[in-house]
This record gives sequence, structure tokens and C-alpha cells, in this order.
Amino acid sequence: MTTDRSTVEYGTFITGDDSVTMGDAAVQTTDESVRTTAETVVTPVVALDLAAEILAGALGSLIDADYVQGKTQFRDVLCARIDISQLEAEELVDDMERSGRIRFIGVEEGRGWHVQQGIGAR
Repeated sequence: MTTDRSTVEYGTFITGDDSVTMGDAAVQTTDESVRTTAETVVTPVVALDLAAEILAGALGSLIDADYVQGKTQFRDVLCARIDISQLEAEELVDDMERSGRIRFIGVEEGRGWHVQQGIGAR
């Protein structure tokens, strides 16, 4: 059995078998090391603005589509243009909707989506 002297401050590794012995010094944590949160992770504003530009460029600012069909079109365009997964694109579309960059509008004349670009999107 040999002791690796380079690990003395973190614990002692015992070689020769598959077990590892570690002292208390190796298991130190602080509140700042690991944080969990129940808050939603918000996509940066730049990404939302860029995504709105991509959608408006590909589909126009008014999209004649039902709610789910429109969100599916948005997802597919973002997947193709910025090479992200469908899940990532769906989350981006959801963030865009929450931020007001895309809106589903229903009026007497019909329903559809509006892609808002620029400062007024917030």
C-alpha cells in the first residue's frame, strides 16, 4: 500500500486496491460553491432580439397561422438558421413570447402571429 504525498491536504489516496480514503479536508463546501434556484433561466436580450430578426426575415412580421402552427414554424426556422435543437428552439420561442417579441393576435378578421422587432418589443 502506497500513499500519494501530493494529496495530503485533500485526503489520502490508497493505491494497490480500488478503494479511496479521503479525509474531512477533501469534503469542504461553501454556500457560494453550489447554488440552486427555482427561478426561470432567462435568455439574454441579445439572443431574443436576434431571434426576432431571424423570424421576421424568414417569415415576415405578420404570420397567418394558428397558435401551435405558428410556434412550430418559429421553432423550425430557428433550428435551421442558428443550428440549435428543437427543444432549445422551443424554449427560445417561449422566451420570445413572454418578452413580447412575438404575439398571437386574435381579431374579428382572423388570427395570427406578429413578430415585434426593435425597442418596442420590450
